[in-house]
Amino acid sequence: MKTIIDVTPAPSQNGSPRSSHLSLDQGLHAVRSARHFADEVLTSWGMSRVAVEDAVMVVSELVTNACLHTLNGPVGLRLLSRDRQLVIEVTATCPETTELSMPWSDTECDHGRGLAIVRALTCAFGCNRTPDGKTVWAQMNTPPCG
Repeated sequence: MKTIIDVTPAPSQNGSPRSSHLSLDQGLHAVRSARHFADEVLTSWGMSRVAVEDAVMVVSELVTNACLHTLNGPVGLRLLSRDRQLVIEVTATCPETTELSMPWSDTECDHGRGLAIVRALTCAFGCNRTPDGKTVWAQMNTPPCG
């Protein structure tokens, strides 16, 4: 099964938006840096610990995929939050299509489950073509802290 959605969803119009961006090199520590950044930013925004942990897992999967499939250039991570909605965007110079392949059904395989994890933790996800590659995004509901 493949998911293609052409428009990144925007959080609702009520409340003030929060946004933060990180540019990552494709080095050895890119995924760890992305996880740390997301944890720090989302915690500072007052999200519940469970929501932060789920979002960090999604960030980890999307950044890992971007680093694996990008030929050169940086990987960008953007977090956008408004009214208990979080959009995670990962942009990379990836020559592949904007179709997102769903995971292997082979349980013996040690990779290929990242998008299944993203699907399980989010309410929507998709991919948009950019001039230099693509942006893969995921949208999550974030319950209030408490």
